Amino acid sequence: MRFSKKVVSLICLSSIIVGFNSSLGSNTENDSNLSSVKVMSEILDITKEDIGNTSTEPIETKKPTQEELEEQRKLNVVYSRSDITLASGITKEELETVLMNYKGASTMAHLSDALVDAENQHGVNAFTMAAIVALESGFATSRRAIEDNNLTGYEVYSDDSEGRLFPSQYESILQTARHISKNYLTEGGMYYRGLSVDDVQVSYCPDEGKGKNWNEKVDKLASGFLKVYKELYL
Repeated sequence: MRFSKKVVSLICLSSIIVGFNSSLGSNTENDSNLSSVKVMSEILDITKEDIGNTSTEPIETKKPTQEELEEQRKLNVVYSRSDITLASGITKEELETVLMNYKGASTMAHLSDALVDAENQHGVNAFTMAAIVALESGFATSRRAIEDNNLTGYEVYSDDSEGRLFPSQYESILQTARHISKNYLTEGGMYYRGLSVDDVQVSYCPDEGKGKNWNEKVDKLASGFLKVYKELYL
């Protein structure tokens, strides 16, 4: 059993007092004994109180409820222009609803599964991927998007480029996210310059710098999707 520091100190003090009293002459023996008894009585009373207040049981902490955890998750859904590897944390159902409520984006609402999978599997923020798809394919309505399943301008270097043909729009998004993650967002990657939308633009759309502002458009779209999310869920 553990005693508190206070109890140990008092016991030590008692020993000192008793030793001191024993060194006095016989004339003070009775007084010393009475004094020692009184001190020991006080120590015992304090010790009982300390022991009674000492609990070995762990302190229970209140665990958050599922509702509280869900509210916290919603508060942490995010997009960052300066770091597109930062996971949005959005669910597929939420993103589908966001796209249905963003002006002009309902035509790509069916892509929410692919966009969230791209984030989970390759670490590219879902709002950013949605913005790239919206910009490169006219919200999934361009000829390449419909005929070639190419939603992101993959291997399209000019208006005359054939570009990559994909077996599905889902695979178009996953392959683009894989490519961006490996070559643009990983140190040592072929086109790595940093983690921001602006860093990706340098090589992803090299002809769309100050004049056409690919990075500004992607940022505006992604920020717009996040704004709609907050209006719907917060």
